Amino acid sequence: MASLVNGITNEQVSVHDRGLLYGQSVFETIAVYRQQPLLLDAHIQRLQRGCEVLSIEFDEATLLQEIGRLCEAIQLAVLRVMVSMGEGGRGYLNPSPARPNRIITTHDYPQHAQAYRDRGVVLGLSEFRLARQPALAGIKHGNRLEQIMARSNWQPQWQEAVLVDQMENVIEATQANIFVRHGDQLLTPMLDQAGVAGVMREYILQSADKVGVSAEAVPLSIADIESAEEVFLSNCIIGLWPVRQFQKTTFNDFSISHKFFELMQRDGAIPTF
Repeated sequence: MASLVNGITNEQVSVHDRGLLYGQSVFETIAVYRQQPLLLDAHIQRLQRGCEVLSIEFDEATLLQEIGRLCEAIQLAVLRVMVSMGEGGRGYLNPSPARPNRIITTHDYPQHAQAYRDRGVVLGLSEFRLARQPALAGIKHGNRLEQIMARSNWQPQWQEAVLVDQMENVIEATQANIFVRHGDQLLTPMLDQAGVAGVMREYILQSADKVGVSAEAVPLSIADIESAEEVFLSNCIIGLWPVRQFQKTTFNDFSISHKFFELMQRDGAIPTF
C-alpha cells in the first residue's frame, strides 16, 4: 500500500486529527485503471460538497496533483482519498485557523467472483436501522459506524444487505446503492434523510436513457423490491451486481443490469479486464 499525507510519502497523521477523534472527514473510494482514476470529476465534486457541509477547506488543485502522482505507476487498484479537518484541541468547536489533512492511500483491487456479475448476488435485510439526519444525508463522511454495525450482523449466504431507516424506507445497501426496475422505469431510493449518494448511482441515473429505461429517485419500500422485475446494486468498485435473491423473492431477469455493465465498460466508468 502506498500513501501520501499532505503530499508526503508514508507520512503519519497526528493522534489529534479531528477525522480520527470525531469522524470530521470526507472520503472517496476510486477505481484506478491504467494510471487513470475513473469518474474522477464526479468524485471530486462530491468530495467538495462534503467538505462544504463539514466546514473543511478544500484545496482541489493540490489534491488533484497528489492523486496524479500516486496514480502514475498504477495499473489496477483502489484509491482512497480522504480530507479531514486536521488537528484541533479538545471539544467540538472547529479549530481556527484550520489546517486540513489530505490523506491518499492505494489498495489492492478486490477480486470479486465473476459469478456475482453473471448469476447475481443474494441480498439480505439488515435488522439495523439507519438514523435520519438530512444535514448529513448524501455525503460520504468519515463516520461509518452504522455500516459497521450493520455489517457485523450478517448471514453467511448474503453478499450484501438492505438498510432501511427508522421509518422503514429503503435507503441503500451497506456499501452500495440500490436500483429496482418495474417495466421500463428504474427507481432508486431518495437520499434526502439518510444514506450516501454514490458516484456510480449518479452515473446510472444520468445514463438510463442509453439502455432504454427512465430513472428517478423516489421513496422506496421493501415491497417495492419484492415486486420488482429486476434489482441491482452499484458502487464505483463493483460497478454493478444484479440481485438474484432477496429474502424469499428470486429474480431471473438481469437484462438491464447487463446493459448497464456493458455501458460502464464502454464509457470507461469501470475497469475492463
